[in-house]
Amino acid sequence: MLIYIILGLCVIALIVAIVETRLLRVKHYTIDSQNSNLKKNIKIALISDMHCTVFGKNNKRLIDKIADLNCDFLIVAGDVINGKPDDLSYALDFFKGIKEKGIKTYYFYGNHEQKLSMTDEKSFEDYGSEIRKFVETVNNDTVVLDGITLKGLLIPLKMYRDKISEIEKYFNAVQLVGEFDNDGNYHILVAHDPTFASMYDAVGADLILSGHLHGGIIRIPFLGGVITPRHKLFTGRTRGIYDQGKGKILITSGIGWHAIPLRFCNDPEICMIEIRSSGYEAQIGS
Repeated sequence: MLIYIILGLCVIALIVAIVETRLLRVKHYTIDSQNSNLKKNIKIALISDMHCTVFGKNNKRLIDKIADLNCDFLIVAGDVINGKPDDLSYALDFFKGIKEKGIKTYYFYGNHEQKLSMTDEKSFEDYGSEIRKFVETVNNDTVVLDGITLKGLLIPLKMYRDKISEIEKYFNAVQLVGEFDNDGNYHILVAHDPTFASMYDAVGADLILSGHLHGGIIRIPFLGGVITPRHKLFTGRTRGIYDQGKGKILITSGIGWHAIPLRFCNDPEICMIEIRSSGYEAQIGS
């Protein structure tokens, strides 16, 4: 009898995990800024790790949900695609729909965009050329806005594959993207993989935005995310906001899935971040 109960619970859990991949929630964060150039509150929508996942025809459900947030701009923090030439049509459908909604968007590549260059260099170049008709790509580059500076760190692809102990031999964030100026702006660094956040500290961001870890895929109450893309168990920081360097790091669990359509206690999420220009400590919304 016990074995049937266990099997039944396993089946229910599997169904829940599959159904959960079709949900979409908005996770709200409010972060205080003391930076003198930030004269008003700024609302930023953040998504990551789409992996060609579709929410409605041409991603209409996802696009409408982002548009309803009335954000000042959208940050897409990598892995829109799965690294295949045929993925271009998926990305174009999404970014074209976002532009039609009038949402200013900044796109930062992850490891799967870079994988496309290994598959087919021309397809990678065509991908970037077509995408830039609808969004601004920021890879090892800087964008200065009114009161906010964005930097996009294009993490070397081999960083995602090589042994962690060897990363520092070839990876230097400051050399790739530079340091933030002491200009009174609020400084945001987008780096797809948060695993090496301590290596980003020298850039001097007030806020680091990351994804990549998919929230641990399966989340267990009080224990957090179970497994990372490096197949490490219970690493701790896979979703949420944490102290990092002189500021904060926000890790989104993303909205898609890769290889296996599975999430558990880990709804696909759009992060809505409000950077406030008055003085309260960062706090997590519901």
